[in-house]
Amino acid sequence: MHIPYNKAMSALIVLIAGMSALQATGMVTGFVSAQPMRQIRPEATNASIRVQPPSASVAAGAFAKFEVNVIASPSANISLVARGVPPYGIAIFTPNAGVANPEFNSSLTIVTSAITPQGNYVVTTVAIVNGTEYATELSLQITASAGVTTSTSTSTSLNSTLATALTLTLDTDQSQYQPNSTVNVQGQVTDATGSAVADATIALQIDGPTGTQLFYTNGLLTDSAGTFHAQVALGPSTLIGTYMVFASASKSGYSSVTTRTTFVVGSSTTPSVIIKAVYAGDSAGNPMSTFTSGQTIWIWVVIQNVGASFRGIVWIQVRDPNGVPVQIQTQVAQLLAGQTIKEGLRFSLPGNALTGVYTVNALVSDKPISQGGTFLASSETQFALTG
Repeated sequence: MHIPYNKAMSALIVLIAGMSALQATGMVTGFVSAQPMRQIRPEATNASIRVQPPSASVAAGAFAKFEVNVIASPSANISLVARGVPPYGIAIFTPNAGVANPEFNSSLTIVTSAITPQGNYVVTTVAIVNGTEYATELSLQITASAGVTTSTSTSTSLNSTLATALTLTLDTDQSQYQPNSTVNVQGQVTDATGSAVADATIALQIDGPTGTQLFYTNGLLTDSAGTFHAQVALGPSTLIGTYMVFASASKSGYSSVTTRTTFVVGSSTTPSVIIKAVYAGDSAGNPMSTFTSGQTIWIWVVIQNVGASFRGIVWIQVRDPNGVPVQIQTQVAQLLAGQTIKEGLRFSLPGNALTGVYTVNALVSDKPISQGGTFLASSETQFALTG
C-alpha cells in the first residue's frame, strides 16, 4: 500500500498537468529490517544553540526577528522548530534546515496578528542535530495592537487554516549507503505556526529500485519536538540503486500530510535528488522572511543529486494565506552526478495581495510533466507579506 502524495504536491500536479499520483511495482531482494520496527535515535552529537537577542517586545500585528546560531560537528544535519508560539502567531525559520559547517545560522521571525493576546510569552527554539534535540528559550512581550499590518478578518481566516495544517520533513542520515549497512530515517512534524506537533502518528514506507514495497509501518509517534526516528538494516545482497522513502503524518484535529525522500545503495543509474534547503531571500541569496507588496522575492532551492546526471526542472508553487495558489515558477537545471546546486527563482506580489503568511512548495522533476516527467523531491518554506 503506497502512502499518498501530500495535498500541496497533488494540487500542483493538477494545476500543471492533471497527473495522478505515482505508483510503483516490481521486485527486490536482500533487504532486511528488524521486526517489529523500533523508534531509535541516532547517537548523540555534541552541539549548542544560541538565539539573539534573548528577548523582544512588539505590538500585536507586528513581527520580531531573532538570529539563531547552532554549532555542531561538520556536516551534521540540522533542522529547527519552535514551541510556545503566541496565539495567532507564526514562527518562520529562514532557512529551517541545513548542514553545519561547523556552524549553521538562521533567522527566526515571529509574526503576530492584531488579535494576538497581550502578555509575556516564552518561546522555545529547538535544534535537531543528527536526531538529538538542543533547546534554548527567548522571551517575547506582546503589547497593544498598533493597528497596522494584519486585519482581524485576515488573522481569523489565517488562524482557521493554520489550525488544521501540518508540515512533514523527512531525511536519512546519509544520502548514499553500501549493502549490509544501517539507514537512519528521521523526520519532523510541525503545524503551520512553526510549532512542534507531538504524538502525531507516522506511517513509513520504503520502496526498492524496481518499485516493490520493501517495508511499511504505521507504529511511530512524534516526540515533544515533533521528531521521529527509525533504523532500517540493509542486507548483504541488497540491490544497488535508488530507494524511495515515503512518510505520512496524521493527528486528530489536523489534516494528514505526506512527503518522501530518497537514498542510494552503491550507485544509481537513475536520478536521485534531495532538496537540502529552501528559503525566501534577496537576489544575492541572503535569507529574508518578511516582504512588502511589489517587492521582488527570491526563492532559493539547494539541491543535491546522488544519482545519475540529468537535466531537470525546478518548480516553486506559492500559496497565499488562504491556501490559494498565486504563483508557479519553473527553471531548467543541469544536475550532474554527485553535484549540489543552488537555484533561485524570483517573482513579486501585486499591491492588492493579502497580507499574512505565504507557503512555498519547491519541487524537482526529471523532465517536463507534459513529457511524462516525474516529481523526484519536494520541500516547503514560508515567508510573510506585511503590507
